[in-house]
Amino acid sequence: MKRHIEAFTDGVFDLCIIGGGITGAGAALDAASRGWRVALIDKSDFASGTSSASSKLIHGGIRYLEYGHLGLVYEALHERGRLLANAPHLVQPLPFVLPVYAGQRMPAWKWRLGLTLYDILAGQENIARSRRVSVRQLRSLSGLRLSGLTGGALYHDALMDDARVCITVLKTASRLGAVLANYVQAVGFEKAGGKIVGVSAHDRIGGATFTIRCRAVLNAAGPWADSVCGLSGSGSEPQLQPTKGVHLIAPVLGHRFAFLLLHPRDGRVFFVIPWLGRTLIGTTDTVAVEGPDDLRVLPDEIEYLLEGYNHFFDHELRAANVMGAFAGLRPLIRATPGKPSARSREFRLERAASGLWTALGGKYTTYRAMAESIVDAIGANLGRREPCRTRTLRLVGAPDSPWPRYSSEMAASLQARYPIAADSAMHLLHRYGTETETVLESIQAKNGFERVHPDEPDLIVEQAYQRNEEMAMTAADLFLRRSRIGMYRPEVLKG
Repeated sequence: MKRHIEAFTDGVFDLCIIGGGITGAGAALDAASRGWRVALIDKSDFASGTSSASSKLIHGGIRYLEYGHLGLVYEALHERGRLLANAPHLVQPLPFVLPVYAGQRMPAWKWRLGLTLYDILAGQENIARSRRVSVRQLRSLSGLRLSGLTGGALYHDALMDDARVCITVLKTASRLGAVLANYVQAVGFEKAGGKIVGVSAHDRIGGATFTIRCRAVLNAAGPWADSVCGLSGSGSEPQLQPTKGVHLIAPVLGHRFAFLLLHPRDGRVFFVIPWLGRTLIGTTDTVAVEGPDDLRVLPDEIEYLLEGYNHFFDHELRAANVMGAFAGLRPLIRATPGKPSARSREFRLERAASGLWTALGGKYTTYRAMAESIVDAIGANLGRREPCRTRTLRLVGAPDSPWPRYSSEMAASLQARYPIAADSAMHLLHRYGTETETVLESIQAKNGFERVHPDEPDLIVEQAYQRNEEMAMTAADLFLRRSRIGMYRPEVLKG
């Protein structure tokens, strides 16, 4: 994946995409896999918005059953199955414990009914059947508060590294011919007869301004979508009402499973998840008052998540123990006033009189299905009928053999041939899959096999590959998105 700015002025593209988050990345891959000429730009880095600030889950969304969103849950569960098959190095099954306490908002029978329906909706894509867990069994789970505990359940969803999935989708699209660049901002549109025929773009690194000629434009800017619509003269009323989600990153707290919990203050769902050798706690779900360029984590949001965690676990977690925190905006469709958590995660595709297509809403898990619908609709408008090819299309790095066997055999092989420890070998495989040896062969200095931080598996050698093959342009690109170490080791960002 190379940053060739000159390629954007080479002829006419079938589709130009504004936004390099997972929605834009998915659409680029789908269209490129059908043989379309695709261009994609992002004013910042790829996945620098919502697509690197999610709960790191590929999941059906069991909590959406409470609001009757059966279609969304069904689609998400089946997309979860496809991602487990098409990107096993990036997406892995994750067991969840759902403890039930006396007096909580959701009674045990309702959870049992919901999990049964969850299993049924998943069908053949189900990871494992949910089952009841007794109080005696729950006692063995590290630190869980036992007072008022009446039982629980065990079910499965999947865990991912969201920014890495997005980058890998883009890399796959690039290998199929898509032309991509980060730090290129759409600054206007060229029109003929009132219809958009090109995107005026500014390279924020090289300084050049140029026009991307195209037959169609997709606004996939997520929380910035309304701004892009305004730039084109499409629509006067905001179409989005984003909600803000904050997560905390804490040290390893001894949890062998993820937990789905109901916050004691307001009864909304939050998660405690083992992730990258850390503990992820989140999320909040409040109406956003900040814009997407002004997000920050506030003290009361940290307090809210700590209150939830400390209510359920004996080991007290304090603000001083928090290693990092991040916030993101969910680009939800504006609707009638109501609880933010109750807003639909379904997506909508709009086409303005100017011809600008805008993707609104959606959730990470269903990005591939969203992309299929988007490209189908644009293709019908352009008179193109190529079928979707992404349902079984493996992402870059996905091995042909079963992941457990491949990863164990390759980890041993890498350790035998390179001076790396077991944790670094497995870390590389989960990040790059079959590309791992290419990463290791990109070493350019004697210290390449050294760790970025003595207590982390990340290697210095990765940075050359991330710059040359993944378009990492800044320290934040390297340490917050290509790797995630800067999220909980902020000192690496300083040098």
